[in-house]
Amino acid sequence: MMEGRNESNAREIALFDFISHENMHQPFNESYVRTLRAAFPEDRILFHASAEHIARLAPRLADLTNVTFGACPPFRVPFGLSRHNPLGGYWAAYRCLRAMAPEVSGRQLRLAALLGVDANLYAVVGQRWPRISTAPLHLILHGQLGDTMVWRSRNPIIRAADFIAAVKRPLPPSVRLIALELGVSEAIAAIAPVNGSVATLEHPLLVSEWNASSPVSANDRLKIAFLGNARRSKGFAVFAKLAQNVSRSDIEFEAIGIAAPDTDRLDISALTRKPTRTSMSRQDYLEAVRAVDLVCLPLHSRAYDFTASGTVGDAVSALKPLIAFRSRTLEAIEARYGPIGWLVDSEAELFDRVQTLDRNVFLEMRPRWIANLMKVREARRPETVARNYRALITGMPTPDSPLC
Repeated sequence: MMEGRNESNAREIALFDFISHENMHQPFNESYVRTLRAAFPEDRILFHASAEHIARLAPRLADLTNVTFGACPPFRVPFGLSRHNPLGGYWAAYRCLRAMAPEVSGRQLRLAALLGVDANLYAVVGQRWPRISTAPLHLILHGQLGDTMVWRSRNPIIRAADFIAAVKRPLPPSVRLIALELGVSEAIAAIAPVNGSVATLEHPLLVSEWNASSPVSANDRLKIAFLGNARRSKGFAVFAKLAQNVSRSDIEFEAIGIAAPDTDRLDISALTRKPTRTSMSRQDYLEAVRAVDLVCLPLHSRAYDFTASGTVGDAVSALKPLIAFRSRTLEAIEARYGPIGWLVDSEAELFDRVQTLDRNVFLEMRPRWIANLMKVREARRPETVARNYRALITGMPTPDSPLC
């Protein structure tokens, strides 16, 4: 906990997650609660999510005091409509707002937060929040805006209500959109007049998932891994093509994560490890990540400009250098902490970099990359992040924690 930060009048912090199911966003939700506990050790934290999500998260937070849990309805669009349909999406968002109202009414709230926000929740809850509470509201941004940057509907009605359109409408003064990665706030400012309504909270990383740096064996093949859901929108098709096109006996390619329907027909015969067809435990996933040498992020950079990548966080926790498409977020990380791997500008450059990868050059550069990864990791310890976040919430920055 933070030294000398105890509040003389403890208050409450209300958290709502209408999007996550079961294990979805569990590492972030745990690290976010731990960040808040470190920032405000006397406050009561009220966490609302689906019963299935709470059943998995609550045991991991059992060491914290004064954290209570309650179920809330999921964000669910009626009549089989797409969440991109503004009629169905707004209906679902209003349902979430109505569920929040009685949980915050009459409470001495320091903060409320939506742990995951899409265009519908941004437009409905963000705009109408002052009608149900005077407390500040933080809208936690995961990958939804990045996904919209890659794909936008041609339907003018849906397009007019998507996240790009929504974020261009200013939020009330008490509401802020919280970006979880460096560079995202600047990317949003380039497309919308945010006027201070977007702030940055560097994605906190769970110390329980940190791993010591393991040496690269002189006799082993270098292992390059794709992490997470093997979807086209995450660049898995590019990774599969990379494995097919790079013909080297001293490099192998692994996909650590779950298969996706939209990549079922890809030729993945060149992968030493293929995506699983069933769910993968977090522990098994982390152990597999610890065994690789490089993490590949072949996602379209336009998406990463607006996304806090869980893959980046996992690579940082495991001290695994990256080979990735250049993006605003990765450039911002390198500007603050130093290089953490190779950044490329195109698919052709990625293929050439791997095809011509010199093992000795990699081993020479690796210690510097790992040293910088350790700096990133330490800066994103929940207790460290808490200093900046407390300053953001209270409006009282400390000398070592300027507002982002």
